[in-house]
Amino acid sequence: MIRMKTDPESIAQFTTDESGIVHASAVEAVCFPQSEQEVSELLAEANETGTLVTTSGAGTGLCGGRVAVHGGIVIATQDLCTPQRRELPVFQAERFGRQYSIYVDEDCQEAYVPAGVSTELLDQMLPGGLVYPPDPTEKSSFIGANIACNASGARTFHYGPSRAWVLGLQVVLPTGDILDVSRGDCSANGELRFASQSGAEYVVPLPSYQMPATKNAAGLYAHAGMDLVDLFIGSEGILGVITMARLKLSTRPDNIIGEVAFFASEADALNFVNDLRAAAAGAMTVLSIEYFDSNSLDFMEHEVLAGKDYVAAVYTEVVGTLDELDPLIAALEANNYAADWFAEGPEQALEQKEFRHSLPDEVHSYLRRHNSQAWVTDFAVPPEKFPDMLAAYHAAGAALREKFPREGKHYLVFGHIGDYHLHVEFITHSEEELRFAKQLYADLAKQAIAWGGTISGEHGVGKKMITVDGRTIPYLELMYGKQGVMEIARTKQALDPNLVLNVGNMVPRSYLEQLSK
Repeated sequence: MIRMKTDPESIAQFTTDESGIVHASAVEAVCFPQSEQEVSELLAEANETGTLVTTSGAGTGLCGGRVAVHGGIVIATQDLCTPQRRELPVFQAERFGRQYSIYVDEDCQEAYVPAGVSTELLDQMLPGGLVYPPDPTEKSSFIGANIACNASGARTFHYGPSRAWVLGLQVVLPTGDILDVSRGDCSANGELRFASQSGAEYVVPLPSYQMPATKNAAGLYAHAGMDLVDLFIGSEGILGVITMARLKLSTRPDNIIGEVAFFASEADALNFVNDLRAAAAGAMTVLSIEYFDSNSLDFMEHEVLAGKDYVAAVYTEVVGTLDELDPLIAALEANNYAADWFAEGPEQALEQKEFRHSLPDEVHSYLRRHNSQAWVTDFAVPPEKFPDMLAAYHAAGAALREKFPREGKHYLVFGHIGDYHLHVEFITHSEEELRFAKQLYADLAKQAIAWGGTISGEHGVGKKMITVDGRTIPYLELMYGKQGVMEIARTKQALDPNLVLNVGNMVPRSYLEQLSK
């Protein structure tokens, strides 16, 4: 019997996500399947009856992907915590009354991980010498949802996003069919042709748009000769429910050294970043390069900032011994650093990570205290356009401040500068400010696209819409045009003929309804 809750209090826990930008309505029930077979039963019945289904992970998303805005039922993946038995050593843990299991092949450095395991728990369950390298900021997020969003984080600079570490998937398709696919099983030749475990055959057309060469999490992955596995990674749940993943692991690096460098000028900080990139292309292993402007530092609390007025800071992690850090030291000395915070041991490294993660916590606290709202960009651009994009960010922030003069911050700039992927967070104190910030956001998005970049470097698009020239359109339409959005819809229809799963993600319901016209 599939566990199910229909009371308002239980449903209320699934009505929005971390962003709070959209809210669910008319949800009939939340279902908690404990196995792939139970997911299959739920989807098969929904497909037959035309019941809408929305999949939910831990609720840490920022684009409304898990929010059932059109009602129906919610499938919560938190009880998918034990994969099918494997002839491999099993590693287990107990949390919140649940027993979690993963199977690990230490020789091949692979793990079989169920969808409901968080990245934090996975890290604790793996044998001591192994690590799953993707490093998303939110550690409570689930592996299944991470893969569905192609999650990335600070260490994406060195390791790449989730896509680079997924070897195979078990997916329940919207029809209830089960697909068990590994890399190399099926590749595209204009389309993808494959069969499910039941023998049902699928022919899936692929979008024809050109993806940007930058870090990108906007739209379905589409590339000549692409692997079937890649179709589901970053699909934001519109093509199936991931129940288990076979993940590639890596040797856990020793001697990770953290460094936070503070600068009195933005130019010195940016030159320091360029030197770090050059060092990473050479002999030094650089895991991450993160940036914080002066407005960001004003939100962050640590004794290292007491009484100081820095313009920027750069946080980096490198692998090596003290004797191997000459490129890092040379980069500091060449770029007029005002101060630095060096973390050699694990306790100091943890303190630095907490310092980095204090920014969103402090911003959210500020927003609650001032009854304010924030609007955050997620653009990435090619290297040659990054200085222009950063200048555009500052100009947009200045425009908001000039139009609405008041105390407090109007914007901050921070994020994954190693990948030319910074976030601008507009802080607004009124509906009028928010409307203006959204206009600035739309202008920046168009500029990022014009310069060969992406509108989403890591967050995905979920149910986001955008108003451009007085017209509200799907967020992806800004980047790929209506044709591209409709091509995504047709790819979805090939796997979801009755259009029941995660409706509204990437493609609005009104666009899906046009498929039958």
